[in-house]
Amino acid sequence: MSEKFDVVVIGGGPGGTPAAMQLAAQGKKVLLAEASGKLGGACLFVGCIPSKIIKHGADKFRLKKTVSSNTDSMATWKDIRANMEKILGGRSSAALAGVEQAGIRFIPGTATFVSSSEIEINQTRYSFDKAIISTGATSFVPPFQGSGTKDVLTSEVLFDLQALPASLMIVGGGPIGVELAQMLTALDVRCTIVEMMDTLLSGVVEPEFSQEITREMKDGGIQVFTKSKVEVIDRVGSRFQTQFRDQSGVEHKVETDKVLVVTGKVANVGALNLSAAGIKVERGGIVVNDYLETSVPGIYATGDVIQGGPKFAHVATYEAHIAAANIISGNQVKTDFTTNAWVLFSSPEIAAAGMTEAQAIKAGFDVVTGVYNYKIDATSQINEDLFGFMKYIVEKKTKKILGIHLFLNGAAQLSGEASIIVAQQMTLPEVARTIQPHPTLCEAFSILAFKMLADPALRG
Repeated sequence: MSEKFDVVVIGGGPGGTPAAMQLAAQGKKVLLAEASGKLGGACLFVGCIPSKIIKHGADKFRLKKTVSSNTDSMATWKDIRANMEKILGGRSSAALAGVEQAGIRFIPGTATFVSSSEIEINQTRYSFDKAIISTGATSFVPPFQGSGTKDVLTSEVLFDLQALPASLMIVGGGPIGVELAQMLTALDVRCTIVEMMDTLLSGVVEPEFSQEITREMKDGGIQVFTKSKVEVIDRVGSRFQTQFRDQSGVEHKVETDKVLVVTGKVANVGALNLSAAGIKVERGGIVVNDYLETSVPGIYATGDVIQGGPKFAHVATYEAHIAAANIISGNQVKTDFTTNAWVLFSSPEIAAAGMTEAQAIKAGFDVVTGVYNYKIDATSQINEDLFGFMKYIVEKKTKKILGIHLFLNGAAQLSGEASIIVAQQMTLPEVARTIQPHPTLCEAFSILAFKMLADPALRG
């Protein structure tokens, strides 16, 4: 007879471990399974944390180059990787210690469903009352033609490189592609980025922000091609040749040392044997309702394994707590992603909370927008960094702030306040009445609110 648990959590990343901890704190007998054997998930090992360690190292290297000609990007990369191993190992070990202290049974291994109430790990079966699936997603590589396709890099393996390439082709102009292009360029890697959509970060950021970040990247020495489709990736000796066609039909061939493909993710569902449990899958992801429950009552899913929805580590953690709460309370808490905040660690940084202007209009809101230009800001002038914008998306009738968009160095540190303003459904008068410290970048929140309240379009 198999050992029984109140809850089985499959996946030890940001969508799994917090749920296990919350459930254990409520007295539940919890099993936590992780195929990699290490807690932390993609964010910790191949995503947001290692990429920010690279950014930190690249920023230091860029600063060093301004004061000395004696710089070595390869030595810097070695230091970055050493720092990465230290931080990642430490955080994963701390997570494991927390899980063990909470009394959670942690089993390294791949979990597969035997039925809607039983799983198998390492040839041993365990039964459960409830379950949470949070197995994440991995990079999707389109079926390009050519002899080099099988040897391209993805974000899962990029951070394991022992040495940086002299040149890099990046296929995909979304958030990961833009971040890595700028970070690696700062480490003296010659980067080319190809995106099939009309703009970089298409549908992700406000259109004017996309135009500005493209200009910044080109000014920084990055070759940018939009409205261009990669067709062939060939090996040319030890190098790669990427063939793509632009919007005019002109064919381009670019040779680089390596090719990085960041064109999207695919949910990790292959090993789960979901059909044995009767769990519904659409377009490669697990279907859930507003309570994060799958098609099988009592089985929930969180994070990137879900079909659709925002794909962020912090959203996975948000979902982890909701799934745990619904297991405890019986589906009392619904998800609400309209107030989600996120940060793109580009240069300058881009951050947002709530809706874009296009999303608000599509949702039926009558909106007005306002923009604060940081070139008039005291802190920006003191820092000698005059580039930056804050944009509000406001419902005209109620003066409620539906979205806040930031584009400046320091946007990440402002995103928390932006998130609270949107989540609390604050209005322009309410934000205008907040007392912001001076001189700081955050005083723009109230300044822009006052500015918009003076707009004739919002009077009355």
